[in-house]
Amino acid sequence: MSLESINLTGVNGVMVPTSEDGQLLVDTRAAALYAAQKGDAYTIVGAADTSAVTSDFFYLKNHDVRDLVIYKIKMYTPTLDLTISIKTGVTGDPDTGTAVTPANVIVGGSAANVTCEQRDGDMALTGGTTVDTCYLDKDFVGEQVWEYPSGVILPHNGTMVYYVNIDPTADISTTTYFYYAEPK
Repeated sequence: MSLESINLTGVNGVMVPTSEDGQLLVDTRAAALYAAQKGDAYTIVGAADTSAVTSDFFYLKNHDVRDLVIYKIKMYTPTLDLTISIKTGVTGDPDTGTAVTPANVIVGGSAANVTCEQRDGDMALTGGTTVDTCYLDKDFVGEQVWEYPSGVILPHNGTMVYYVNIDPTADISTTTYFYYAEPK
């Protein structure tokens, strides 16, 4: 069922996004649940002990033709207060990163069509645009969580990194939650 065929309008006459099955997709949580039910939602658990100031320690590239939508990120550090930038559109190939495999939230679900790497140090990627800055407090009990109701969206061949701005010896644990969006 296409958006045009059900012709739902919201505030000010704006079309309301729906899935191919006619379900309303009102924010990333609803869309993530729908994607999870179809086997298109994933998590990536990573860890790094960065060893260089201004290190991009986590890299993600979307190879799928569908948009990859990051809707939540959790991070934890027990060692130092940190500032982490989330940068999209970086260029280059990761330097000596270690592959990380995303987990499908449905047991036995299909693999994500991504390249994902992490490294205890800088992966020597360049450019990009900072879409968010996350401040990690070492004294915070538990993981700190950032939710993105509109999503951080990586189109086909889109890239992103987590980039630590401060200390070269910081232990960082991350969990990244994403799904593939309905085709446009």
